[in-house]
Amino acid sequence: MPSKSSSLSLALIPAAGRGARLDRPATPKPLVDVGGRPIIVDVLLRLQEAGIERAVVVVGYAGAEIVRALTNHPLLKVELTFVEHTGWQQGLASSLLAAREHIDEPFVLAMADHLFGPDLVERIAHAELGDDDAVMLVDQNLAGIYDLKDAVKVGLDGLRVLDLGRSLDQVDGVDAGLFALRASIFEVLEQTLCEIEPADLTDAVRALAKAGKLRAVFTDGAPWHDIDTPSALIHAEMQHRATLRKTKVSRPIFDGATEPKSYRFTTGKAAETQVVIQRGFVKNPERLQLVPDQSASSPVYVFTDTRVDALYGDAFVGGLDRMGYDVRRIVMAEGEESKTLANYASLVERVLAGGIDERSVLISLGGGAVCNVCGFIASTLYRGIGLVHVPTTLMAQCDAAISHKQGVNGDRGKNLVGSYYAPIAIAVDVEVLSTLEDWLIPDGLSEVIKHALGQDPAYLKFLLDYDGSMFDRDFLEHVVQKNIELKCALMAIDAKEHREGMVLQYGHSVGHPVEYLSGYDLNHGQSVAIGMMVAARVARQLGACGDDMIELHRRVIEKFELPTRIPKNIEVADILATMRYNKRYLTEGTRMALIDAPGHLWSVDDDYAIPVSDGVLIEAILASY
Repeated sequence: MPSKSSSLSLALIPAAGRGARLDRPATPKPLVDVGGRPIIVDVLLRLQEAGIERAVVVVGYAGAEIVRALTNHPLLKVELTFVEHTGWQQGLASSLLAAREHIDEPFVLAMADHLFGPDLVERIAHAELGDDDAVMLVDQNLAGIYDLKDAVKVGLDGLRVLDLGRSLDQVDGVDAGLFALRASIFEVLEQTLCEIEPADLTDAVRALAKAGKLRAVFTDGAPWHDIDTPSALIHAEMQHRATLRKTKVSRPIFDGATEPKSYRFTTGKAAETQVVIQRGFVKNPERLQLVPDQSASSPVYVFTDTRVDALYGDAFVGGLDRMGYDVRRIVMAEGEESKTLANYASLVERVLAGGIDERSVLISLGGGAVCNVCGFIASTLYRGIGLVHVPTTLMAQCDAAISHKQGVNGDRGKNLVGSYYAPIAIAVDVEVLSTLEDWLIPDGLSEVIKHALGQDPAYLKFLLDYDGSMFDRDFLEHVVQKNIELKCALMAIDAKEHREGMVLQYGHSVGHPVEYLSGYDLNHGQSVAIGMMVAARVARQLGACGDDMIELHRRVIEKFELPTRIPKNIEVADILATMRYNKRYLTEGTRMALIDAPGHLWSVDDDYAIPVSDGVLIEAILASY
């Protein structure tokens, strides 16, 4: 119910246009959600709080859907009148004129694609028109305008609006999309439409300014958003979530006697990891120095799994032994079953029982699971001892081992416990790929596709144009080298994946839950491939790209024999629940790495973690079964 009496009790909301610049498939722009509710619902609630009792909503494009969403909405108490306007393509002035017969008193005009702080709607709803025909909300903080280039600029003389338009010589503020108007505005709109077609509201309001009948009310720093483009939508969602974080708890209050003293210190320096590619050293480790000189007399542990040990364990460990190292071997089970906290604890005790010193080195010889477990153990023993990765799968050589990320799974998902810890060295021998099971080649190529889609359009073109066998040794050596090159470039600037490095998370937000919920029947590469398809559909839903981007994903993923569909036995609700355990998830909601062009990661406000609502996620997931 209204909190106080209002000088205006009627509102008009034009919601007839298509909103082509936002381009949200299957959702008209007024129903796009920010902060968990549709924009137009937020507008109506703000009007309701300001004392508006009746609102006229003009609909056109997808009008039935908008009417259905607003009718009997549990939060809306304002009386709604819907006006269908079949000629909405003629522009905003035409849409406003369609409501003329329903309005014969001063009213608030609020755009259906704007978000307003509650104080702003109050200011307009309680504005005294006096001798003026209109009062408009103006933001004078030009530096804070998200898209100043396309905004309607305003020229001012004090409170008097002199002129407005998208291109002005004198720019003193920006139209914030909220007005108090007399019903006489319809005559001005009608005259404007006779002179200009299609006509915008700005054309009519400009006539009022020229006649000296338009006054400004200022935002004074209060927030508002014009949701006109995909980037503007994400910007608004980011601001909404940031506000939630800031207002969740109260700030400390100190008096002079209790204010704390503050100190700080800085530790650490950049960690360097050498990555070497050399053929044949796994069978003959004498060809390459893997253990640094200062560790020559310290215990060295080789971690491997049962399969790799059968193929290369004796040759690799034997070679290190012949070189004079005190080397011990630890053999784990294959795959994800080794990536548990219980196994981690058991292996730590085995190493401690066998004996180490602060210069000991742990060497992982195996695929991603071996690298992850061995790396996590190295990062925690004695708070960090030497680590060397020797990856033996395409997945590990292209991605898992070329990293500072070490860790194990938890009961609720993948890689929930771990650390960022730099190996001393990573040594890659592409000859070991010849003994991989066939399914492990497309599995590893999934991460190759990820880098190409999100980081390098020329690499993507190479993959799309390649007409040979994916098992060809030269092809595999090329992609290993290229992926290492791309990954090293990212690690150098964003090792913890907060900015450009978010590309390494591409496809993983949904891929990890799918992998986990399949009981690991789907391997990591297959799951990430599915996750990339979902991510492409999310980006399309948000308007970051077109349908062609979804087709591009499908082409390159299917070319290398990877799946694009979620198994039917995995439920949407379970995927959403498991996504809560993704490290990019915040209490305010999901964030994802998304792609807006081939080889290019989407960023908004220089942020690469794009907020995604559950509604958008559900649409994208459902389209991926």
